[in-house]
Amino acid sequence: MERVGRDKRAALVSIGVTAFLVVIKYAAGMLSGSIALVADAIHSLTDVISSVAVFIGLKISDRKPTDEFPYGFYKAENIVSLFLALAILYAGYEIILTSIGATVRAVILTDLPFALSVALISLVSSLLLSNYKLKIGREENSPSLIADGKHSRTDALSSTVVFAGILGNYLGFYFLDSAAGILVALLIFIAGYGILKDSIKVLLDASIDYESLNRIREVASETHGVEKIHSLSARSSGKFIFIEMGVGTSLTDLERAHQLSDKIEERIKSEMKNVDRVLIHIEPEEKEFTRYAVPCTENKGLLSGISRHFGEAEYFCIFDIRREDNDLVDMRFLKNPFATLEKRKGLKAAELLVENRIDKLITKESIAQKSAFYVLDDAYVGSEETDAGTIGEAIEEIGGAVCGSGVGVSSEDS
Repeated sequence: MERVGRDKRAALVSIGVTAFLVVIKYAAGMLSGSIALVADAIHSLTDVISSVAVFIGLKISDRKPTDEFPYGFYKAENIVSLFLALAILYAGYEIILTSIGATVRAVILTDLPFALSVALISLVSSLLLSNYKLKIGREENSPSLIADGKHSRTDALSSTVVFAGILGNYLGFYFLDSAAGILVALLIFIAGYGILKDSIKVLLDASIDYESLNRIREVASETHGVEKIHSLSARSSGKFIFIEMGVGTSLTDLERAHQLSDKIEERIKSEMKNVDRVLIHIEPEEKEFTRYAVPCTENKGLLSGISRHFGEAEYFCIFDIRREDNDLVDMRFLKNPFATLEKRKGLKAAELLVENRIDKLITKESIAQKSAFYVLDDAYVGSEETDAGTIGEAIEEIGGAVCGSGVGVSSEDS
């Protein structure tokens, strides 16, 4: 509730400041005869209208989803931004017409000190207001507030041009006032086009930026239990993001697959701001290999003895068994750097094995109800006990073929 309140507060501040600028710029323009200053006042009046529209859009987008609108009213902000862009473009058109009409005659301005002061106040105020709205808009990921902030940035630029035009008139270059009006209009057109394009993209459900999409893919891929990302799409709706993805997993238990889906969603929402919904389609993925880990007392290949204590094992033998023919296809020994710890050695060893993406742990002792068990279980790693004395016997016990495999044995020190 507090975050949405910041959006609305920024919109209200914008309305108050911009309304004040409209009054003083129009008054100064009429008193001095400056076409550019009057045009800038008209431009600021569109800001007031657009800020009111932004505030209304934020209020509408806050409404809860209904049966008729199950995805909420978030796009109300983008609709507001679309009309805002059209208002900006129309303001630019009007300013160009007025400025071109003023070029046919020389206009000598009066009350120049007052006009210059107002132009300077407008410049500074618009710049500060723009920075404020852009900051809040980006923090809240509010498209309408960001659009309004960009609009205020054009106000600052146009006020700079207006100030230069009035100063030029003071120095005798009378055509500069109308030229400043034309230049202001060009700046307005550029800003309006950018906002219009962004609004239409969201309303047409265009994809979010590649960098954010790639980050979502990385977060999902790094989740234990995910074998492959088959599909991924994401779109913006107002300030919020909706994600759909197809995830391949070798998990066959329905409850575990559901847990995996929840875990992916939780991780994505913790990494990405303003994610409203993550729709995940779980697809079965048959793994080519099953990766086992066995705690060992030594590093002697298939003859290595199996340790009776999981956390105190000197090494972990990690090997892959091909599911199609139960052949041993890879084996390596990983030194246990936590064997001498006084506390939490089992937990740390389990985390090390999870990092190596094992599927099953084979031990002589039961690890049920121990910290290591919960670490492995959370990563969907199974465990079983064995009476085998060596790695070779353990492999034969699970049905793995080791004779004549020609598998090289590597050693890794941590």
